[in-house]
Amino acid sequence: MKNIRKYALLALKLLLVVGSILVGRYLRHAGHPAAATGHSWLATSVLLVLVPLGFLVAVGLHELGHALMGQRQGFRFHWLTVGPFTWKMRDDRLRFEWNKSLNTAGGMVLSTPVGEHNLRRRYMAFAAGGPLGSVVWAGLALGTYALLPAPAAEMGRLLQVALVTSGGLSALLAVLTLVPLHLGGFYSDGARVLNLWRGGAAGELEIAVTSAMACTVNGMRPRELSLTLLEAAAARPEELPFKLYVHYYLYLAALDAGQTAQAAHHLAEYRERLARTPAGLQGSGWLELAFFAAAYQHDLPAARAFLAQARPSSLIPADARPRAEAALARLAGDADQACAHAQEALRELPRNLDQGSAHFYAEWLADTVRWATAPPVAGLPAVAGAI
Repeated sequence: MKNIRKYALLALKLLLVVGSILVGRYLRHAGHPAAATGHSWLATSVLLVLVPLGFLVAVGLHELGHALMGQRQGFRFHWLTVGPFTWKMRDDRLRFEWNKSLNTAGGMVLSTPVGEHNLRRRYMAFAAGGPLGSVVWAGLALGTYALLPAPAAEMGRLLQVALVTSGGLSALLAVLTLVPLHLGGFYSDGARVLNLWRGGAAGELEIAVTSAMACTVNGMRPRELSLTLLEAAAARPEELPFKLYVHYYLYLAALDAGQTAQAAHHLAEYRERLARTPAGLQGSGWLELAFFAAAYQHDLPAARAFLAQARPSSLIPADARPRAEAALARLAGDADQACAHAQEALRELPRNLDQGSAHFYAEWLADTVRWATAPPVAGLPAVAGAI
């Protein structure tokens, strides 16, 4: 899976700045009245549509490059998202739907490898497919622009602007994603290719985490994951950024399988590394710690302390906070608050990117609603706890 939201937002800002520069320079070079007088509202309106469209085309072809290269490497394509548009493979047919998640609006493709043979080489090719797609489109768009004669009609000039803008943005996107960067908790495509090419701990962690993430995003429950790669990566002595996520997926797998002690061990390993991640990504971790402390360890002071450390962030799934608050309310015996928070979390859960983990979270939340709404039994005190 390729999803670098924070990196994509930075790239988006740079791309739009460069796109504006390209448009302005072209209009000045062409002597367009919009550049000189600013009174051509029609040209301005068209440009306001064409420049974002050119960006979507550039990002879409980048993601398509990942998807096509994945197919060549024996990956199964699941879905591709660009801005508000999503194409999903369902019942062996490609279907369109609107994307309602800001977390994937920056561009995302989900493909999972079939089989575990040659994973390093296959993931390396998959990561390189995006920049390659960008390079191909940049060459086609800019080459076509250079070869076409200057059009006399205004609309023709505007379409040329869109073409050169999309090509220029695609070229810049190729450069930005090829540069080996570790930014905002994510690796660029170039860094991923480099890690996989070198092999060693970084490449092993990349494969283990990416494989687990792709499976759970596609709806596989964590307890059904093949743990061989994750356990081998966790056993390595090297400390690298992805080590945190190795323990996170091992925690989810153990929790979903009902192995609470094993889940607690991996969550403790996750917590030790949490402070090393960017601040915007820590909130989800503290909320998960609060949820587990309340729902499974029945430690209300610890759960409250973890919850207090969870700072608001757009990167936190919308169901995470109400789920943690439902666990705290249930442990405190507050049925009304537990029910309200659990129902809110259930409403938000379908929008969580990790639909595999959503299965057992939904089970716990539904049990909490049943606990909160069940009539009290005469002579027996209310009991709060985990399923």
